[in-house]
Formats: sequence, structure tokens, C-alpha cells
Amino acid sequence: MDAAFAKQLSDAVASGRRFAMVTVVETSGSSPQKTGAKMLVFEDGSIAGTVGGGKIEHLFSQDALKAIASGEATFVTYDLTEIGMACGGAMNAFIEPMGAGCRVTIFGCGHVCRALAPLLLSIGFSVTVVDDRPEWANPEAFPGAVQVRCCSIEEGMTGMAQVGDKDFVLSMTRGHDFDYEVLRFFVEKGQAYLGGMASRKKAKSFVQQMLADGVSSEAIARMHVPVGLSISSVTPAEIAVSVAAQLIQVKNG
Repeated sequence: MDAAFAKQLSDAVASGRRFAMVTVVETSGSSPQKTGAKMLVFEDGSIAGTVGGGKIEHLFSQDALKAIASGEATFVTYDLTEIGMACGGAMNAFIEPMGAGCRVTIFGCGHVCRALAPLLLSIGFSVTVVDDRPEWANPEAFPGAVQVRCCSIEEGMTGMAQVGDKDFVLSMTRGHDFDYEVLRFFVEKGQAYLGGMASRKKAKSFVQQMLADGVSSEAIARMHVPVGLSISSVTPAEIAVSVAAQLIQVKNG
């Protein structure tokens, strides 16, 4: 492992992000990289390092995203001729998911999010926050390894690529329509937890709208709206505690 890649790996671990390391463990014939080549694939699809470029790197990247979502390591082999690479040969890689075990993605960087994100980070969650307003999606407001994304809600959702049973999604945006967009996008995705900050009246309207959109009652019942345990919380800090407690409860089964 060269020094530059070692630094990229160290930074990835320190950031708290989830990623997978792809290591070429065997090659035969002519191949674009040899045994020992490594690549990091992050949950947004970005990479560091290389295992050869082109079609083979794309396929290994897709396998890595699946490994991140499932949390399971895997061996993958490709015949380069079969995938249309002129160099021929074959490559076998070991793909290992790394980083924090459970990821929380919070849409909306308002006051509750600012109280909740560092709390979740302190109890072992990997935390990403998303907002399209630069003044709220401000890294200076989120200490530690909280990942801050300033982008549209749609970009934030599609940028997650894959979600699995270690993903927790929260919607705390500034408006009803944005919250519904997030909840509707994830309600049938299969993540561990989906919650939205809402009044009971607002929650009821979400249910009615989802039923009208053809979402099953079973999928709707798995949502946590209103979000958090019922502890008569009022302030952003109190609401953050109630939400964190509910996430711990779900994580621990």
C-alpha cells in the first residue's frame, strides 16, 4: 500500500463515512491491474485509488455499493473478455465494507437537526445531514465527523445509491412537501428506520396521501411519524433526545 493510498484510507476511517475497500487478490492472463491493487468506494459512488479503470472498475464499484448496503464482505470474479474488455484475462477481488456500522441521514438542517446530529455521533452512529440552504448546511454548525451536504433534497436522496438494514433516515425539512417527498422516496426501500418530524395532523395527511399513491398499509405502518419517543419533549434539545432514544431502541432490536 503506497503512502498516498494509506492517507486516503486513514482519512476515510477518521471521517466516519461508510465505504468499501476493493482489493485485487488474483489475476490471470492480461489484466489492467495486478494482485494487490486497491480502491475505496464511498456510498455516494466516489472512489479513491484504482483497480484498472474502465468497465471492470465500474463493475467492482457497483459490487462495493452492494457490500456497503448489506454490510457483508464478498469475493467477486470477472472474466474480462466476457465483459467486453479487449485485454482479456480475469480478475478476482475481495470487497470489504468498512466504516461506521449504522448510518443516519437527516434531511433538513434546522434547530433539531443541529442538536441531534452531534448526539447521534457521540453514541456511535455515522451521520450525514442534507439541506439545500447554504446558511443551514454549514459545516461549522456541525462539529466532529458529521458529513454535511448542501444540495437539493432530490440529489441527497438519489446520492445515497443503496440503502440497507443499517440505514436510518429522518426527515426534518422546512416544509410539508419536502417531508412527504423524503418519506415517499424511502417508505418502500427497506432501511432499518424511517421517521419524520410532524404533528399528528400532518402525520395523518401523509398517511392519506401515501395510500392514495398506492403505498401499502404495511409499508406505511413501519414509518415513525411523528418521530421520537413520547417524553413530552418541547425544546430542540429535548426532541433530539427523544429521537436518539428511539433510534437506539430500533438499532438494539
